[in-house]
Amino acid sequence: MAWVAAESPHGWDLACAWIESTTVRAAVAGWKTLSSLVGIKPDAELDLAKLKELLLRVGRTIHGQPNDVRYAMNGFVICLGAYVRSLTKLAIELAEKIGPVSVDMGDTECQVPFASDYIRKIEKRGTIGKKRKTARC
Repeated sequence: MAWVAAESPHGWDLACAWIESTTVRAAVAGWKTLSSLVGIKPDAELDLAKLKELLLRVGRTIHGQPNDVRYAMNGFVICLGAYVRSLTKLAIELAEKIGPVSVDMGDTECQVPFASDYIRKIEKRGTIGKKRKTARC
């Protein structure tokens, strides 16, 4: 759903409303929609001040959020750092302050990426700021 919302003209407004929801699924959809939006929209079309504000909000609140919301917020930090060059440094700094994000992944081998390491890996590859053509894989 996040991919579809991100590619619609209403994606930003939907995402901003959904992240305020007390329903976990809606909040997750909101953070994932924002993550998709920053990956496909040119920076000139993004509200960079609002994205910075949301990044700081994640830093203040991530560890108190429900399991799936923590995972989506961690992904949002990674996406901002990867796709929005002007917020990369702040995303790395904030990820360092947040530290590892604990998410119960069930009985799987899946792991939650440490956001600062993940962003630095993208930086080393030289693809910071490179946008995707579509939100879908």
